[in-house]
Amino acid sequence: MKDQKILNALSYFSLFFAPLIVPIAIWIFSATESTKHHAKVALLTHILPTIGAIVSVFIVGVVGFSTNSSNVTGFIGLGLIVSIGIMIVVLAIFNIVRGIQALVAKDDDPLFNSID
Repeated sequence: MKDQKILNALSYFSLFFAPLIVPIAIWIFSATESTKHHAKVALLTHILPTIGAIVSVFIVGVVGFSTNSSNVTGFIGLGLIVSIGIMIVVLAIFNIVRGIQALVAKDDDPLFNSID
């Protein structure tokens, strides 16, 4: 049971040292469904800022080609950079909180422990 808690927490804390590799490895090699679930959630929260950045670059490119005003493009680009930054901070806080919750979870907590 203690190994499962550590793997759950490691999935979330991997944001700081290997954001894609660790959750994928835990998801593939884990024995319990609970640990696989937490690895999937952690992987999703690690990928979301990258997807947001790609969409932002696409939007700024489309706006840049469709208008001749650099002010509009700059304003939209700055807004997207700020929104991506806020998303990164919120997801980092989420991962820290979930990692701590996984470490201090009781053995009978259904959110962090599997029934099987």
